[in-house]
Amino acid sequence: MHQKTIAVRAATIAVVMAFAGCASEAPQPAAPKNISAPLKPEGLLPPGVSAALKAGDAVALKAPTALRLTPLPNAEAGDHLPAGTLVRLKSRVLNARGSWWLVDAPNASGWVVEAELLRP
Repeated sequence: MHQKTIAVRAATIAVVMAFAGCASEAPQPAAPKNISAPLKPEGLLPPGVSAALKAGDAVALKAPTALRLTPLPNAEAGDHLPAGTLVRLKSRVLNARGSWWLVDAPNASGWVVEAELLRP
């Protein structure tokens, strides 16, 4: 009977130890996700996004374009640039509204949708 008592106590201790780790921490909230994360050139790009464009390239604007303060079509517009203006690409983001480039123009900076850029 003594061996049976020891076995029952050992089993009880094992169960208690197993559950002890379960209640040690409260669930943590999920980390926020950046929906406008920069794309890596070596990654797969969605259809319509040019792999030929990269940070540091100088490209021209297809049409008169407003530089946006954020990469969204309804964002506040900064400077307006005429067609043919050369801009230098700084970084690209992809969001629900398309592929956008942060660009430097001769006297301004802002966001331009990739469709407005002439591809090299």
